Amino acid sequence: MLRFLRKLFRSPQIALASAGSSDTGMARAGNEDAFAIHPDRRIFIVADGMGGHNAGEMASLAAVKIISDFFSPAVINSLRGNGPEIRHSLVKSFNLANETVIALGAEKPEWYGMGCTLVVAYLDNTTFHVCHVGDARCYILSAGTFRQLTTDHTSLSEIPSSSPTAAGQSEIRPSRHVVTRVIGYPFPEAPDYTTGSLQAGDRFLLCTDGLWSMVPDSTILQVINDSPSPAIAVDRLIVLANSNGGLDNITGVAIFT
Repeated sequence: MLRFLRKLFRSPQIALASAGSSDTGMARAGNEDAFAIHPDRRIFIVADGMGGHNAGEMASLAAVKIISDFFSPAVINSLRGNGPEIRHSLVKSFNLANETVIALGAEKPEWYGMGCTLVVAYLDNTTFHVCHVGDARCYILSAGTFRQLTTDHTSLSEIPSSSPTAAGQSEIRPSRHVVTRVIGYPFPEAPDYTTGSLQAGDRFLLCTDGLWSMVPDSTILQVINDSPSPAIAVDRLIVLANSNGGLDNITGVAIFT
């Protein structure tokens, strides 16, 4: 009865448009990123693989497939409007993806250590839900305010900017590339999750570090704000990332409501 009442009185869904694209970049021989967009289910996925012998590509593809299969149309229909269950399902799907990639990494010695960063956004009736591990990011532009919804899981981001150092001693900060939590390795903490109100006119960007490390946030904001469609926004951002060096694979998924 409770589920029936939720369906009966749920808020109407805000219309959305979406697009995604991935590019090898200017420095890499192959592309280990993967993404999926499911507008009918309102779920969007971006992953960035790591590991030799094509293992990174396999990890990201496997993670994207697990999330896509987990959130079937029937599951999505049952979750709509139920925030706690959405959060539980997102975390459960991440754990399943993690277990799957760990198992794949154990199949062959050359696949040992394979993994990927992962970010997933689900846009419910009037609420967004974002879950991630690693440094794949999700940004939102809402009511003129642009912000990063995710927090990078890297050694650099985990050191406070005001951390003390000995007198006369320069602070040594690790590279942003040292990712501390990824799919493919056991993580003691649950994946990070955030939620908030979804409004008509909101714009989202999910992307790998090959995009955000090459394009400043101020430029990302300008492109997301000025582009007439998600496809144009993603294409412009990939061109900018390549023109600034393209040092990694570049993947972006944009959603405009």
